[in-house]
Amino acid sequence: MRVRGAIMPEVPFPRLETVPKLALTLSALAHPGNERDVGYTIINYNTATQTLRCVASLVECLEPPAWILILDNGSAESDFGQLESGLSEARFSHIQLFRSDANLGFAAGSNFLVDQLLCLQACNYIGLLNNDALAMPEMIGVLRRPLDVTDSAVGMSGARMHKLDSPEEVDTLGIAMYASLMPADRKDISDPYLGPTGGCCMMTRCFVEDMKATTGYLFDERFFCYCEDTDLALRANLLGYRPAYVDQLAALHEGQASSRTRADRFIAYHGLRNSLWMHWKLIPTSILARHSPWLLLAHLLTIARHTLSGQPGVLFAIYRDAFGQLPALLAERAKFRKTARVAPSTLRQSISSRFYRRGYASFVFSEWLEKML
Repeated sequence: MRVRGAIMPEVPFPRLETVPKLALTLSALAHPGNERDVGYTIINYNTATQTLRCVASLVECLEPPAWILILDNGSAESDFGQLESGLSEARFSHIQLFRSDANLGFAAGSNFLVDQLLCLQACNYIGLLNNDALAMPEMIGVLRRPLDVTDSAVGMSGARMHKLDSPEEVDTLGIAMYASLMPADRKDISDPYLGPTGGCCMMTRCFVEDMKATTGYLFDERFFCYCEDTDLALRANLLGYRPAYVDQLAALHEGQASSRTRADRFIAYHGLRNSLWMHWKLIPTSILARHSPWLLLAHLLTIARHTLSGQPGVLFAIYRDAFGQLPALLAERAKFRKTARVAPSTLRQSISSRFYRRGYASFVFSEWLEKML
């Protein structure tokens, strides 16, 4: 697939072996392109075909970004070669490819790319897009409009993502948090909106800088992947931001292209462990107390589900590793409590009264029945 756009020839492809070696600059990219102050980040992990398709869709937006930064996150040499070759034929002059020998995860990888964009004084808006997503032509304008206002309390924006193989079907309408305090993709517009998914969002430079200065990071790199965007949205809400949602289709999403070859235990492990970390680190005590019966029920149901599915080992690993970080998270919780800018009652307005996402129980039952048969 030929892609419009190009790697800047004067910028080499760094091979990055460890996180401390990610101290790179983008001085060669300091000349604005089309949408003069918007930069986008994309993470590739053994899915070069999807990444090239994603880059092409960004370049073809009605308001294409000035910069597109791509991190190859420890892919196989063949996949990286395909990605490098595909981008070398492009013509868009502000695409930069970085290479890491290790898989840094979505959180650390995104932090690295965002930091590179912050090096560009002209970059005032930072967008994130999953590499297996296809941007709609209007996406950048749709996401930028709510941010291009004098009200700095918005900070970040999101919109509709539908399924690539079924464009009429909702993939996500952002992130929702339910009465069980478990986050999930928001499927119903009537559910409260906590914030945008990290797979399709835009943030202002001021928001990113405030988040880093106030909490020490944008995404929590301990999470690796899954729930790191909920952690960010929750911190944003507690710091007084009101993330914007635009009910307009922004992207089509293939879904879990990078992780579908991994065992279910990988997704289960990171999803539940990270949600525990997020609860301990951020959820105000009054909300934890109020929702504790539903939270306990959610964990009991999760334990039952994985036990019946023959995965009791993953449960042991989840709770062992989660509790291993408890002292550090409680210390961070005490620190953040002094930083929060809104009362817990404000956050309650963003929590759904439903136990969990509508239709999820029938989905789990169908999944279990299929495995049993």
